[in-house]
Amino acid sequence: MVVIGLVGSPRKNMRTNSLVDAALEGSKSRGVEIEKIYLVDYKIRPFTGQGGSDEAFQYCPEDLSKLCEEADAIILGAPVYWGDINGLTKNFMDTVRLRLPNINGKPALGIAIAGGSGKGLFSGIQSIYHFFFHKQMRGIEPTPVSRFNLDSSFKDLRMSGAKLADLSKEKSPFSGETVDERWPEVLAYYAALKYLNCDPVDEFMTLAGDLIKISKGDKVEKAKTELETATSLIAKGQRAEASKHAVRSYQILYFAG
Repeated sequence: MVVIGLVGSPRKNMRTNSLVDAALEGSKSRGVEIEKIYLVDYKIRPFTGQGGSDEAFQYCPEDLSKLCEEADAIILGAPVYWGDINGLTKNFMDTVRLRLPNINGKPALGIAIAGGSGKGLFSGIQSIYHFFFHKQMRGIEPTPVSRFNLDSSFKDLRMSGAKLADLSKEKSPFSGETVDERWPEVLAYYAALKYLNCDPVDEFMTLAGDLIKISKGDKVEKAKTELETATSLIAKGQRAEASKHAVRSYQILYFAG
């Protein structure tokens, strides 16, 4: 069994790399072989052709596609730039050759790290899991990360990496002989995954909550009050008004330093 960890950041040895390492450590603890790959080491070209996927596959190095196809499970980590994953990772997802049904149900774990303001951590992780979804891989435990939940994310990823390794030993393909026959089960599976139906309001609510957990000082209570107000308004169906309080809760502590 081989679990590969793909580092989508063009900067090696930064947060994305460390997060992928944590997941790989978890996989290794379950007795599987691990391998780490830096996408920046490969000449992945943006797809500029006119054809479909067969043409797009030519824009990703053959040896990289082969590694991904032959792996028993995949970890993919990417930084978030302006609310979405970076271009290098997106180019990889656009062009890597992963043939169906070879990857039907292949376990996969995605990590998106929004290291600055934290904004985009949900939209970033959604992009990765949309890729897993359309390839009909079995994505597990989406992991959106910011500077504010970084420590807990390392612990979570070690556990997720271990789970991924266990799944790689017992193949669980989606039922159906063809791609189209599998879609009902695939969609039902992804509909139940955390974070995939979240929007920017949810992002600010989560970021504010994470900041409250790690912050100290007299501004914490004020931030809590704003977040509680946002939560109450959402319960009443007043999501637009709630968003203003969610942002205020976040800004009180984000700009406190």
